[in-house]
Amino acid sequence: MEINYLFVIIAGIVYFAGGALWYSPLLFGKSWMKEIGLTQEDIKDHKSGVWKSYLIALIAQLFISYGLARLMVYVDVTTIADLLHMVFWSWLTFVVTTSAINGTFAGKSLKLWAIDNGYHLYGFFAAGLILSLG
Repeated sequence: MEINYLFVIIAGIVYFAGGALWYSPLLFGKSWMKEIGLTQEDIKDHKSGVWKSYLIALIAQLFISYGLARLMVYVDVTTIADLLHMVFWSWLTFVVTTSAINGTFAGKSLKLWAIDNGYHLYGFFAAGLILSLG
């Protein structure tokens, strides 16, 4: 299996775009804002500088998608079961653990940790499934 860079880009964009729904009022946006101590007015006041955060997130998610693609090649993912197994354990061992360490020392709530890690679980699975098509 070789890496299909077009699918890496698509996977990164889908991962990124999923955040628009995940952090919207339809899903977890209100809870997330409460947990980080922001109001709707705070969000409006910071809109001019938010593009930097979006850009960093997109670049990071493109790198994550590339890393998942490399890992898929390295471990020779050939079945959907292999893919789901690899994606889950990658998320659990790299995302959940590092965010637990950072969140604990930063005094973040378990609810915020769950919202953010749930988003990355979605992102890892979405990216992995897209990459498997390439």
